[in-house]
Amino acid sequence: MPRTGSSPAELKTRAIDVALERIRTQGFEKVRLTDIARELGISHVALYAYFESKEALLDAVLERWLGETTSELEKVCASNRKASQKLEQWFVAQYAMKRDRALNDRETYAAFETATAVKKPFVQAYLEQRTRQLVGLLEEAGDPSPQRHAEVLLDGTAGFFHPRLILETAEKNREPELKRVLQTLLRGLAAAK
Repeated sequence: MPRTGSSPAELKTRAIDVALERIRTQGFEKVRLTDIARELGISHVALYAYFESKEALLDAVLERWLGETTSELEKVCASNRKASQKLEQWFVAQYAMKRDRALNDRETYAAFETATAVKKPFVQAYLEQRTRQLVGLLEEAGDPSPQRHAEVLLDGTAGFFHPRLILETAEKNREPELKRVLQTLLRGLAAAK
């Protein structure tokens, strides 16, 4: 146990919290592991036991955020609403969360955009989980080709979810447009049955 009295899991969580706050206030480039370690009351060597580099710590910050996003989307999937309502809510909730981060947490969101571009494993895992959620919603709605239709829906709405595009358009709320595009895609898939 670190001399702070915190368990290793608590220390790691606190390090992520401190790193996130520093990224928000100073920008990622100015974050230093030695400063984070000092704030935690441990040596920077001890911090390296949890994060091998500043980039690894940033990855942990982003992985936590994607985990939070996944959990929120799971709540939508588990709700008692009709499947068609859940589908729309799932897309809208995802857009709203990402847009909110792009507006209010620009430094972290920009790092997420970079992590997506270089296809970090935790981003790939998030995208796979997101697809599984959507396939599950389509199955619940009685869709005869949920995997294929999930791909169509994700491709058709990509302009609302691509990290770079969200960053560039965050000032404008595109939720009504997303709903129209989604409804059009769903009607087209239903007609193709």
